[in-house]
Amino acid sequence: MKIAKQIISLFLICVATSTVAQQTIVIGGNKTYKNQPIEAYACTDYISNANQLVGKTTADSLGNFRLALNISRTCRVVLKLGRANGILYADTSMTYNIILPDYEPRTKGDMLNPYFTPDEFLVGIKNPDRYNLNMYVDLFDYTYEDCLERNYYRMLKNPDKHFTDSLIANIETSFDSIPNNFFSIYRQYKYAWMKFISYMRDWRYMSREYFDNQPVEYQNPAYMDLFNQMFTNFLRYYMNTREGERIYSDIIMAKSPEKAKQTLSNSLAVTNDTLQEMVLLKSIHDALYDYYFKASSLLITLDSIRQTTKIDEHKQIAENIEHKNTIAKAGTSAPSFCLADTAGVYRSVDEFFCEKYIYLNFISVDSYACTQSLEQLKLMNEKTKDLIQVVSISIDDDFDRVKRLFKRNHYNWTLLDYKGDPTVIERYKVKAYPSYFLIDTEGNLCMSPAAAPSEDFEKRFQQFYRDHRK
Repeated sequence: MKIAKQIISLFLICVATSTVAQQTIVIGGNKTYKNQPIEAYACTDYISNANQLVGKTTADSLGNFRLALNISRTCRVVLKLGRANGILYADTSMTYNIILPDYEPRTKGDMLNPYFTPDEFLVGIKNPDRYNLNMYVDLFDYTYEDCLERNYYRMLKNPDKHFTDSLIANIETSFDSIPNNFFSIYRQYKYAWMKFISYMRDWRYMSREYFDNQPVEYQNPAYMDLFNQMFTNFLRYYMNTREGERIYSDIIMAKSPEKAKQTLSNSLAVTNDTLQEMVLLKSIHDALYDYYFKASSLLITLDSIRQTTKIDEHKQIAENIEHKNTIAKAGTSAPSFCLADTAGVYRSVDEFFCEKYIYLNFISVDSYACTQSLEQLKLMNEKTKDLIQVVSISIDDDFDRVKRLFKRNHYNWTLLDYKGDPTVIERYKVKAYPSYFLIDTEGNLCMSPAAAPSEDFEKRFQQFYRDHRK
């Protein structure tokens, strides 16, 4: 801990005070970012993990950029930087002059890998003020993780309140003088996790101590990490307890948030109305991925929470969970997009809605499976063009190369370039290439995902078309 104190003291002596702006501004420069887009996202809620774009810019020809962040409170901001994500804890009305590593673009292998996740790093700050949040979170995380790694198995196997509390007190001596409420709460809930794995192993005790009568810190990741740990798959657990045996019928049969909250109140650990609603939202979110629960009933209960809640954050969480579990699913509206075709004309998805069905596919010419499927699409297109309009979205960086391939092989259907709106991949939940979707004449997804041409798509479509006409 002496080293940590010395580092902090050095920062307090040497750093200069940054300029306070009317809005949160991020500036930086690195020649490897020349003409690269830079986007910033903040998590709208840590239950669904939905992200919202809070700033977007493009670096100039020298790699310099200025990014304005649309945030209303202290929050964790993620900067999308090619193969990496830069993490910035941003306060309102501040200017951050950040230091970035060289830009490394995502490779085609990354794009074709459904399991690829960007590396994360905490961005450096030039000339931080003496109480810069990023500096202290970085130093605290290093100290905390080091302590946890060295003592984890001892705390786990030999629960000792005195030992764990002394570890926490030792860490805290280096940080307790930092006047930042966000950081204080961050540390509090990090320490709570240490206590939980050591001697506070009852979720009821943890809930009474840290959640039931405490303000909900929706944007503090340490608070929300602990909340999610305590209440993961809570519905399945609670329905098998004596006090919670009615929770299943409350949510699935009666579809009543009020009855569910009454059943939750049987536990002395969840007596606060706000916490009860949070636990319900978390429970429904997790239950939607559990085959035991009927998704349609869960979504009706979720919608009731959305309509009746008096808490704006809970309404947002409910909307995010609903969106997450209905977007790009059969029976819902096809996610929108606006992308350039081979002539450079931007085409929106609703322009294709007509008397024909749309067989939408995502391709990459670097994928052998995709190049094989294009030949199969060509044969299918000739037979089904009176009923089906084929639309391909290319995820290739060199769109001119794809256009030449289409022209050379006489692929006579609509080709679009994803680069005009890269998030179209996320909206359609594309994890592999090629991927296929069938959209009906009213703009609804009727097959999501749809079969490939090699998987008897034509036969499946014919059956679907007959049933639909009936």
